[in-house]
Amino acid sequence: MPPDHTEMDTAARDDATRHIQEHSVGEAARIGRLSRIREFVLGAQDGLLVPLGVVTGMAAAHPARSLIIVAGLAEAVAGAISMGGGSYLASQAEEQLYVSEIAAEGREIDEFPERETAELAIVLEREGLDRQQAERVARGLASNPNVFLRTKVQKELGLSPDAGGAAVGDAAVVGATYLGAAIVPLWPYFFFSLNAALAISLTCTLVALFSVGVAKGQVTRLSLVRSGVQVMIVGSVSAGVGFAIGHLVTRISG
Repeated sequence: MPPDHTEMDTAARDDATRHIQEHSVGEAARIGRLSRIREFVLGAQDGLLVPLGVVTGMAAAHPARSLIIVAGLAEAVAGAISMGGGSYLASQAEEQLYVSEIAAEGREIDEFPERETAELAIVLEREGLDRQQAERVARGLASNPNVFLRTKVQKELGLSPDAGGAAVGDAAVVGATYLGAAIVPLWPYFFFSLNAALAISLTCTLVALFSVGVAKGQVTRLSLVRSGVQVMIVGSVSAGVGFAIGHLVTRISG
């Protein structure tokens, strides 16, 4: 007896519905959370590097320990506010651009429906469908304005129609991570002599930078050791430049 295609289609649809509920939606949320790794790495790396450069440069000039602490704290707070604010403004501008582009695409669909349908058919044809299939699919999608707009936004503009709403979260992640990371190169100066604090600060910061690189590599599925070493090398260069500048300024100023 030939298979019942109606039952097979129904079963496949039920299975797809369960898959969306149990897997796809959860995966989308998981990927959304993992995409915050950019903000985390940005905040953590800068929060480690910039204060390290400040305190290392000042330590090379041999000022009072209290001056290093004050300068480090001031930089940490100002840097966190600046980084968080910059991230918010950048994300907000990106979101506004997306909204503007999607709205413009919607107006084009309203004003030139036939042209926009033909455009989508051409895109689908270039992706592998033959002309008749592409035109049939495009006309089917065009019968639903919301689905048509979402498809056009994805296929033609390369944007996600659901993008946006992350500006505040991005800013919070960057600012908080920066402030937390800035403690690492600074804390030894509260408890140790200048020379000991400098050595401990460098060691702790390089270890933290390596850890940030490992976390980045784990999330992005890159080599953990290579990713950690890359970030640590950047920190070493930053510390060396900061120390050299502080030493040079001290020599010039006498």
